Amino acid sequence: MGQASKVLRACALGGVASSALLVTAGSAYAQDGTLAQPAPAAQPAASAQTAPGYQGLEAIVVTAQRRQESLQDVPISVAAVTAQALAASGINETNAISQIVPAVNFQRSGASGLFFVRGVGTTNASVGDEGSNAFYVDGVYIPDLAGTVTQFNNIARIEVLKGPQGTLFGRNAFGGLIHIITEEPGDELVARGEATYGNYRTAQGKLYVGGPIIGDTVSMDLALTGQDQGEGWGRNITLNRDTKKMDYWGARSKLVWRASDAVKVTLAGDYYENDDNTAIGWSVDEDFPARGLTGPVYSVGSLDTAADHYSLTKLKNWGISGTVEADLGFADLTSITSVRDSKNNSDFDVDATQIPWLRITFESGSRAYQQELRLASRATDPLSWQIGAFYLRSEVSNASRFRGLAVGGLTGGQFIDATLDTDSYALFGEVSYNITPSTTVTGGIRYTKDKRELGGGVYAVSNNTLGAFTPTVDEIDYGKFTYRLAVRQELTEAISAYASYNRGFKAGTYSLQSPTNAPVQPQYIDAFEIGLKSELFDRKLRLNVAAFHYDVDNYQIRSAALDVGAAVLLNAATVKVDGLDVEFEAAPIDRLRVFGGFTWLNSRFDSFGGPGAEYQAPILYPLPATCPPGLVGTADPGVLAPGPRTGGFATCFGDASGNQTPGAPDFTGSLGVSYSVPVSDEANLRFNLLGSYNSGFPFESDGVLSQKEYALLNGSIGYWVTEHWGVELWGRNITDTKYFQQKISTGLGATTARAAPRTYGVTVRFDY
Repeated sequence: MGQASKVLRACALGGVASSALLVTAGSAYAQDGTLAQPAPAAQPAASAQTAPGYQGLEAIVVTAQRRQESLQDVPISVAAVTAQALAASGINETNAISQIVPAVNFQRSGASGLFFVRGVGTTNASVGDEGSNAFYVDGVYIPDLAGTVTQFNNIARIEVLKGPQGTLFGRNAFGGLIHIITEEPGDELVARGEATYGNYRTAQGKLYVGGPIIGDTVSMDLALTGQDQGEGWGRNITLNRDTKKMDYWGARSKLVWRASDAVKVTLAGDYYENDDNTAIGWSVDEDFPARGLTGPVYSVGSLDTAADHYSLTKLKNWGISGTVEADLGFADLTSITSVRDSKNNSDFDVDATQIPWLRITFESGSRAYQQELRLASRATDPLSWQIGAFYLRSEVSNASRFRGLAVGGLTGGQFIDATLDTDSYALFGEVSYNITPSTTVTGGIRYTKDKRELGGGVYAVSNNTLGAFTPTVDEIDYGKFTYRLAVRQELTEAISAYASYNRGFKAGTYSLQSPTNAPVQPQYIDAFEIGLKSELFDRKLRLNVAAFHYDVDNYQIRSAALDVGAAVLLNAATVKVDGLDVEFEAAPIDRLRVFGGFTWLNSRFDSFGGPGAEYQAPILYPLPATCPPGLVGTADPGVLAPGPRTGGFATCFGDASGNQTPGAPDFTGSLGVSYSVPVSDEANLRFNLLGSYNSGFPFESDGVLSQKEYALLNGSIGYWVTEHWGVELWGRNITDTKYFQQKISTGLGATTARAAPRTYGVTVRFDY
């Protein structure tokens, strides 16, 4: 493992350092060469690999500034990945984006997905909170964290915007933004599908059909996806049944009405169901025994668990949206209206042992209504502008039952019935002006007003009967400005440089799993960035570099160990981040692509705890232990005692200044290759390989629970009999690397959720 990690890291670094050599070796950063505007016929834009004879890189078009522009003209660091590149690299769901975009780190916690971009993210996955990096689908903000876990089907492209995007996108785009753009039906009939069978008796299917239904004015599509996993990655040895399984199905459809040359109306809907315990089939951490036990209950690296209760999440998501785009002559008007709904029924065995220490069951719901209006100038030279307004109404509920020996017995504990309503209003605007033909200055500002109301309360439970009630009625509201300033300078036709400053904030909130605790305060970021974008050697090499520095205040962080099983939210004082992003792609010869990049980070708590500090950091000590002198303890006072660990933790408060922040590896990199070999006039072989490396990171602020360095390798060999039919042999995590989706501490100990082991299979595809 260590040697493989070093090799991949050296390859990623060497690939950038020797960019001139890439011109003769090849490269294409997993976009497969293009990020073109959605084609009217809903077909993916052609890549260099599918266009024989073309040896240069195609133009990449992104919507990072809410209008379609060349990637190289945008003064923002953007990673853009097409559907072809995702499929070629074995990336089928959002939790694998980090393998192809090194600046992204992704964690699963229960039904929720947690994105970190350049080390900035949230460690809290409880219902009601929103990510520090906004997640969008077709211009619609997805506030519920469970909605970020998505299997791909009709994806046209994914854009990852790095750094705060609080001016144009606004809502909690604190550290960055992930935007999924789906395909759009056009005036030609398109049909694509695939059937897959893999190990663990896993069957998957995808189907996409789109085309005109009324002349050339109305078109419609339908995308279906599903999976049935017959065998789990692991076993529950106590209950003698499979665990680590996921079954899902989903549907998405768009209807596009081109009412005139100036007006287009798009109606979209989606529905998704998921039964899943791949992220909550917890096991006892190998390094920290559970309370009452003397060691791990499974072998090192195993995905098995000894939990006395079967953990499972049942998730249902749906959404409807309407988008109207109108050409007013002097400007384009865009209106996006949507409603999204999520239901989550989960049953967690938190301690993951045969002893019934703690079980949490909950039913949560989330309903969000959105309306956005934007007016953007059609003219862009020398002046372009955008103005807009945004409204979000979010209604979240959570009904949780805590029971077990750690919280008053099997028939005792507590019942939480809490609600959180959010109203968010925003006005924003941005102006760009070409002060010379080669110099552009951009300035933007946004005012956001948030109001959050907490309701419900906590019941004591005895003999399965509700007892004393503690109400949790409270309210917080904030009105904040965010702003942006950027300067872009064309150095040559092929090279440009930019510098930017962004101010962002993430609203304060409550934890609906521990609603009696005080809310966390808003967090703020000041982001400084300089970058260089280039297309060299007659567009055979694209190399983009960005250096950045972040100052973060009131950093929001989760600490489960303060309360047995419940998510407690805290503020850290300040965080400082320094980093370097590099992305590269090249097209040296026909049909060959090599792609990759790396992100170097130094993300540390600048100030978090210590004498006289406003915020103190939770620090874990394995029992038997007491809090060292100078620290305030929440359990078992004293100092770390000698002898064997008895299981569980003492939680103390002290100084974590200088510690690496959660979810922020010091180095991540990826390197891959795609190559197509013709075997006849119609048939060809396609080879794809993607390697990624992560140097490791802590899961919590004290660094006790951490992920060590790891490397992953995906690959596939495909044979296309014609341009319409093909078969592919594929493997993901080919080296069977053992790594974690999540580690969580409680007073009982530490539990872990391992990520997917080696998977492999065969896929048959058609494309018409």
